[in-house]
Amino acid sequence: MNKKEHSRMLEVLFSYPPIASRLNERPGDKRQIVKNANEIMADLSLKTLDNFSKILDAAMDRFYENLNLEIPPDLDFEKIVTEKNVVIVPNHQSHADYVALNYMVYKRFKFPLYVAGGNNLNIIPIGSLFRRSGCFFIRRTFQNDILYKLTLEAYLYFLLREGRPIEFFFEGGRSRSGKLLSPKLGLYQMLLTAHQAISPQERKELLFWPASIVHEFVPEQRAMTRELEGAAKKKESFAQLLKIVKLFSVQLGSIHIRLGRPIVGEIAADDVKSSTWNLAYRCFREVGRNLLVTPTSLLALIMLDDPVGAIKWDEILLKARKILNFCEKFNVPVAGTLTGSALEVNLEKALDLFIANEKINILGKSSFGRVFYAIKEECRQEILYIKNTIVHHFLVPWIINLGWAKIFNGEISSGVELREFFKRERASLEYEFYLPSNPEILEVTLKFISGIIGRDLKALDETLSLSRKEYAEIARNLGVFARGVSYIYEGYYLSARAIKSLLFESTAGLEPTDSFSYEQFEKEFNYIFEEELRSGEVIKYAESCSRPLIKNSFKYFTHEKIIDNSDGSYRLLDRDGLEQIISRYAQNLKDQLSINIKI
Repeated sequence: MNKKEHSRMLEVLFSYPPIASRLNERPGDKRQIVKNANEIMADLSLKTLDNFSKILDAAMDRFYENLNLEIPPDLDFEKIVTEKNVVIVPNHQSHADYVALNYMVYKRFKFPLYVAGGNNLNIIPIGSLFRRSGCFFIRRTFQNDILYKLTLEAYLYFLLREGRPIEFFFEGGRSRSGKLLSPKLGLYQMLLTAHQAISPQERKELLFWPASIVHEFVPEQRAMTRELEGAAKKKESFAQLLKIVKLFSVQLGSIHIRLGRPIVGEIAADDVKSSTWNLAYRCFREVGRNLLVTPTSLLALIMLDDPVGAIKWDEILLKARKILNFCEKFNVPVAGTLTGSALEVNLEKALDLFIANEKINILGKSSFGRVFYAIKEECRQEILYIKNTIVHHFLVPWIINLGWAKIFNGEISSGVELREFFKRERASLEYEFYLPSNPEILEVTLKFISGIIGRDLKALDETLSLSRKEYAEIARNLGVFARGVSYIYEGYYLSARAIKSLLFESTAGLEPTDSFSYEQFEKEFNYIFEEELRSGEVIKYAESCSRPLIKNSFKYFTHEKIIDNSDGSYRLLDRDGLEQIISRYAQNLKDQLSINIKI
């Protein structure tokens, strides 16, 4: 940014009404505002971006098989960006995301995106390159620095007034589990507020454009898995980024980026808080809906279904076709590499990628036609990351499978009980995923079952009076989803068992106590996990031992008023409720596998 452009930026910043008001009262703040602006601002150089793009041409060809950017065919992306204020809001899986979307847009449309990046990436020498490629840097926390917040808001005001397309990662950081993280609201609110401050004559319509990013293999996947297992997160440095470059020696497959439908951003009825929340979660849901099922995520979903066993290639293909059939019926987005005759070739490529990256064991001999594939035990958490990018698409058939098991064993005998079951199971998963509403779940249930039996069902009660043949057909179609999220229920079961053990029967060398710290809980949890996994009676999946699962189970138990947190210590509020949760999860884990036995 030359001196003239810098002066223009500061002029607009100082004209931002909250900044102008602040300077009227405290003119001495002007120097700090300039300092904050220089810390934040992008210093775009098209020459630098051109040169960086040429370097990435060679690098991306080496690291990735394909980079796919999919835009709804009825939308003119370039025209919309020119005529509107556009803010692209993607999910965040890898440090490569900072480069990938901007690179693809620049290659196709020849204009840059102004990308909000954490100042943890403003490190020598990569920070300067990013800044000159359109990145502006934001402190990780600034709650108590009102002047910094106002400066950042004013900079967003400047970008909007200048018509610059903006990008920020709404989760606030990379997902360590592969699942979408709840949106951070700060930048949404700042952008809405800054846009509102533009005069009506100059103001363009503000559009937030959800973008769903899926990596077939994330380069820093192993490091993030270690963090889930308890390792400390290492601070970003140039040396750390060089280690990520070394990880590119593994095969990474493709990056798929799918833009959804743009969402108008506006403040309704002068209610900034509600408008921000509604906007953020609309974008969140649109990103989730558009996360593609890719060859690697489909393979991960299939291969993690069995906690210890191995699977033959023809079984993988059979399950893949059943899952893709569900995707087609319920508009679950699927990568083009999985359609038609491309399925077998590209699923085999995904298997080869896992083998080349040493995530899978090959058992048996091809000369005898008896080759089996099994995920290495120490790699299950890594492959789970890939599975978690799509598992939310298949929660409804998983819940249906569990419901049908309970119909067979007599736990559910009426439509009212079945509705209550759906409501309860949805509530137990709401801290893991942003789920469809209860009416939406019931709608999908009826559509799914009607499609299988070949006749339309109008009400849930009708599902309780099907013929034995129809029940059998439903079970055959549900089997592939039977254990899709078993590891989550196992994690919640373990958490409840660890709480009970800590308070009444400690087995990890701790004395029973009336309250407990999170550190004590973790020790007890790990002990019980090892014991339960060895016994194999209830716990079968190694990936059920996960920090995010533990934390989410605590949120659920707190919401259900089973436990409560006071001054850093947890105490039990409802022992009967805790016993019921332990019993319910244990029964659910047994029931979900019983449907095939009962038929």
